[in-house]
Amino acid sequence: MKRIAFAIVLLAAVGARAEEDIESRVTEFKLKNGLEVIVYVDSSAPVVSTDVFYKVGSYDEQAGYTGLSHMLEHMSFKHTDIYKPGDFDRLVDSAGGNNNGFTSDYYTGYYEDFASDRWETALKIEAARMAKCVFPDSEFESEHQVVSEEQRLQENRPISQFYLQFGAIAQLVHPLRNPGVGWPDDVRRFTVSAVRDWYQRRYNPANAVLVIAGDVRPADAKLKVEKHFGKLAGTPVTRADYYDLEPKQIGERRLVMRRKVKVPQVLIAWHTPGVRDSGYVAGAVLGGVLAQGRNSRLYKTLVIDSGLAVSVGGYNWVERDPDLLRLYITPKSDSFIPRIERLVDREVERMKTELVSDREIEQVKNGVLAEHVFDRDDVSGMAFLLAANQILHGTWREYKTYPEQVTRVTKEQVRDFCRRYLTRENQTTGVLLPQKEER
Repeated sequence: MKRIAFAIVLLAAVGARAEEDIESRVTEFKLKNGLEVIVYVDSSAPVVSTDVFYKVGSYDEQAGYTGLSHMLEHMSFKHTDIYKPGDFDRLVDSAGGNNNGFTSDYYTGYYEDFASDRWETALKIEAARMAKCVFPDSEFESEHQVVSEEQRLQENRPISQFYLQFGAIAQLVHPLRNPGVGWPDDVRRFTVSAVRDWYQRRYNPANAVLVIAGDVRPADAKLKVEKHFGKLAGTPVTRADYYDLEPKQIGERRLVMRRKVKVPQVLIAWHTPGVRDSGYVAGAVLGGVLAQGRNSRLYKTLVIDSGLAVSVGGYNWVERDPDLLRLYITPKSDSFIPRIERLVDREVERMKTELVSDREIEQVKNGVLAEHVFDRDDVSGMAFLLAANQILHGTWREYKTYPEQVTRVTKEQVRDFCRRYLTRENQTTGVLLPQKEER
């Protein structure tokens, strides 16, 4: 116990120094057109990562248009007023850099990593993408086919279909139930005019965050940002708030699917609160104690002690709005599933009556603190985290304070969180089984 206490005190001290260090490394400013800019200085390597995140993702898509943000992300690599298809990648490759883009629930992001003597190229690319994209009819269909194929590949993977169907059953109306690539019928109906309209309404400086992380000087970065982005027009975007949209679940839900798989899967989830609930962090600790790592309760129970499962994992996946605490279990045989479910029930009920041990809670806290410290080793990862937190929480400082919030979670809060949310009427269970052989 003394070793555990020493470890958490040591990590907390390191984490506190890291937080102070982050504050001293960050410079923030905002252009007149509304573009939020964060400069993070780390000169440990001659590298700069430039990220532009837009406050738009699958969260914002209306029924019939799911996947539109992902489609636009693909098209935004194609054509601007001065850059032709392939030019972005050629620019990056010729300068020895790396680039990509992605779409998530709450944001769409683009990034470039360059050596510190040529990172301004990233600003040229992203300023053009932000204001000068064009979407010719002639280029739409080929990219539409690419996106449609991505969607079909996902549709043809049994485990992907299982997760998609599970999410749509666990969340009835909240946009988090929708796949980022879109539902098949929506993807098939995409039009280039819808893409153009989405771009014009959502993609501009006033709806974006720019993060520059690495071997840079803030004053120089500010001059270059103003040079490339300062003349772009910004139009404020009002984002719908679906935080409390999902109705309270009032009865257990269950999904059973049979597909061509060799190994069964079990997925169990409960609705948990979002970040506006001060107690939401206790869910992260609960998920860790229950199902993260070889020392977690369910790994010991289902894999080590009983030998019923091959693997166990889980987490409380809450980025902003209320979401789900999920458990992922791979049974050795589908015949073991009833016993597995009973053992999960037993462990959950035990956590409602018995406080978790000091060792268990400190192991989870240590893991969060260690991850926070290790994040600092990668400027590309830091750029992502600062941009994501700026969009999700309205300030990048949430990334800085989160470990402190976790360390304040008590054993009583973990027990009370379990009592309140891990109930039978709030539970959704999914089972993926191998198809029965035809005789």
